[in-house]
Amino acid sequence: MDKVKRVQLVSIIRALGVSTGGQRVLVSRAQFFDGNDDPGSIGCNLTKHPGVDAFDQVLGRIERMEGVSGVYLAITEVDETYDDIWPFTDTALIATRLAPSTFAPLMRNLTPDSIGLSQDSFANPPRMPEGYQLVSVWWD
Repeated sequence: MDKVKRVQLVSIIRALGVSTGGQRVLVSRAQFFDGNDDPGSIGCNLTKHPGVDAFDQVLGRIERMEGVSGVYLAITEVDETYDDIWPFTDTALIATRLAPSTFAPLMRNLTPDSIGLSQDSFANPPRMPEGYQLVSVWWD
């Protein structure tokens, strides 16, 4: 884990107002995964965790797809008690004009619990092109 990048990410999350009014903060895929090797940061309840790099690679491929304008991670928790715990997410958000079902085969190895249109609101929602929506990918 790159502790300098962790501190930078935590600062960004705090500046955006993590858990402001019950709304989670979104960070970009690049921000979340840069320097992150903490398997507890995403998919931590999976019986067979594929590794942080696997999440980054799959979400990076999705981010580069035609019809996708961005991939974000919703920060659920920031534990500043220890400096070796990366901020935690249980949800990836895909800004897209594609149907949620498009992503199920791509996410198979990451075994999400659900993929569907997001009904959540966020402290810093992304700007999206006309006709795009947020698809939520959630791990319990």
